Amino acid sequence: MRVAIIGAGLAGLAAADALRSEGADVVVLEARDRVGGRVWSVPFAGGVAERGAEFVFPGDEVFLATARRLGLGLYRKGTYYGDREPRGGEPVSPADLDRAVARLDGAALEGTVLDALGSLRLPSALAEVIAARVEVSSAYPAADLDATVLAETGAAFGRFDTFGVEGGNGRLAEALAAPLGPAVVRGRPVEEIRWDRRSVLLRGPNVQLWAEAVVVAVPASVLARMRFDPPLPEPKARALAGVRYGHAAKLHIPLLAPTEPSAVLAVPARYWSYTQLGPDGGPAPFAASFAGTPGALERLRVWAGPGTWVASVAALRPELELDGAAPLLSTWRDDPWAEGAYSARSHASPLDADELARPVKSLAFAGEHTAGDWHGLMEGALRSGKRAAADVLDRLG
Repeated sequence: MRVAIIGAGLAGLAAADALRSEGADVVVLEARDRVGGRVWSVPFAGGVAERGAEFVFPGDEVFLATARRLGLGLYRKGTYYGDREPRGGEPVSPADLDRAVARLDGAALEGTVLDALGSLRLPSALAEVIAARVEVSSAYPAADLDATVLAETGAAFGRFDTFGVEGGNGRLAEALAAPLGPAVVRGRPVEEIRWDRRSVLLRGPNVQLWAEAVVVAVPASVLARMRFDPPLPEPKARALAGVRYGHAAKLHIPLLAPTEPSAVLAVPARYWSYTQLGPDGGPAPFAASFAGTPGALERLRVWAGPGTWVASVAALRPELELDGAAPLLSTWRDDPWAEGAYSARSHASPLDADELARPVKSLAFAGEHTAGDWHGLMEGALRSGKRAAADVLDRLG
């Protein structure tokens, strides 16, 4: 059986890997000239910078198992993702913040994140720190973040380890793609999907491909530009149209002197700045920053380049010796094959996990936005690809 996969991010490659292992004839069509999608590792300042998805969490079982199977080493980043020193706003003590975080389990998880924090009647300075932390990680305004985000991995507080792939997370995508060889075709965007119960025809610039089934593994924002003939069923179309994406940017600045792992939250500016270890266990040669929400990106003037943000990091973190002359700025809103960072759990437009994941005849759907509780994570992308592959195999028998 021939199965086409649209998108060579982690979701599409995980689907291709699973289908190939079952003997399917797989073709992967990727619009970019590289694999990995929103996972993008590049050499920088003598190390490797993650321009996209970065942190592997201890509970990411599929990611960790896949890396082991492919012979990839992981290293401890040393940065405590869930423990960020707040700066820039009204001062709060570490003890007071710990006590406030301990009360989050008692928040009413109805309405928005702001509603949930309001239910706890926290002092305003503490509520602002927690809201900033959640907004940055979700890359989405707390006024429309569903309160259940407070229970998600990406919003977790605490001193837990995080990991990365030696040589960059992009090596996972490359290792998944390698056995497929020329079956991964780059620079081939798909614009039209003609489908029925038994087959699919894909069309685009320099693309006309028939298959018995297809896995659509691109962000919902990109999928919205594709033409489906016939149109998708109304529940599926409604669920896809309802996906909301966070907006984020990353900044890497070379360091003039080694710095141990650290994490600082710029509360009013809505970004965090962190240093970390490299694969050799020594300090990485750069500091990284991640800004989340459209408002943060506007305040930092990322559309005009890295200058405003570099100056902000220098003021926020005078203890760092920064080489501000050679920064690396990465944005995703202006990437035509992403149009945003990752899916956000909007309160006004909830993610319909069941419908987003549901196959439609010869069409299966993957991507972190279809991964339910694992949305927004590399783990979710991998899980969704494996699930979509199973959907195809179940249908084709």
